[in-house]
Amino acid sequence: MHAHDLGFGSDPARLRKHPDRPGPLVLTDAVRVGHTGPHGPAITPEQWPRGPLTGLPMAHVLTVRVPEGYRTQGPDLVGIAFFQGEGQFADQDEDVTAILSGHPLTPEQAADPFLAQLAGTVGREHPRLRRMEDIIGGQFALLWLTEDELSGTPCAPPEDVRLPDREATDEGPNAWDDAEHSTSTGIWMGPREGDPNVGLAPENAWDDTGAGYRQPEYGEEDEWSRWCDAHEGRCHFGGTVFPIQALPKGLGPRHLEIEEFGPLNFGGGNAQIDLENDVFDWACG
Repeated sequence: MHAHDLGFGSDPARLRKHPDRPGPLVLTDAVRVGHTGPHGPAITPEQWPRGPLTGLPMAHVLTVRVPEGYRTQGPDLVGIAFFQGEGQFADQDEDVTAILSGHPLTPEQAADPFLAQLAGTVGREHPRLRRMEDIIGGQFALLWLTEDELSGTPCAPPEDVRLPDREATDEGPNAWDDAEHSTSTGIWMGPREGDPNVGLAPENAWDDTGAGYRQPEYGEEDEWSRWCDAHEGRCHFGGTVFPIQALPKGLGPRHLEIEEFGPLNFGGGNAQIDLENDVFDWACG
């Protein structure tokens, strides 16, 4: 099992560790593995994840190939796509609730293009949709992807068919109102060298026997602190986690740590996503 760092950019010789910030990142043997931006994986518009309260399509964050040692859902599911949607103060739309519950459209609802479009998605969710909710009620989604879904033509978000008087009440990013924050760029992956925590479940304390998970340290002159200073702030699969606050309880060794970028709103922080169980959390900076 190995840990893997992610870099962002169009040229593997000129990568950044963060899509929205300058600064070079050198990855050994970098391979193109995905993309950020408003377009998602090769799914159908009806499969695009939507918020359960407002029905608005979530904002696409990234689509990325998962390293072999992290493909926890079977060998045929080789990638993931990650989305963020409704925030903690989203208003529940009663029409949306009724439609998503399977109730037929009323004549008034059928006259609303947005509600009619939403009704066309009922029963057509992506078959491997994993919905995630943070501790304050924010909505996220993860799709496990086949090779065709990962490598095919990226899907544009569903068409914005809202009437002028329909206001967004999601209080979070969505695919229509936050497209200007979604910059398309390539994602590249390379091996993470020198990480002592590969294959270990992250813990909140260092095991003094030297056999357990080693906590990151910063700002000192020893080799470990210099390694941590260099790797903090990267998106990566596995290895040492750099949480802004506490570690999510139950986080395992097969995880993705992702920094805030594009339409994501982690309050300036980062998130940890376990690819093997339902553990997911983020913390602000």
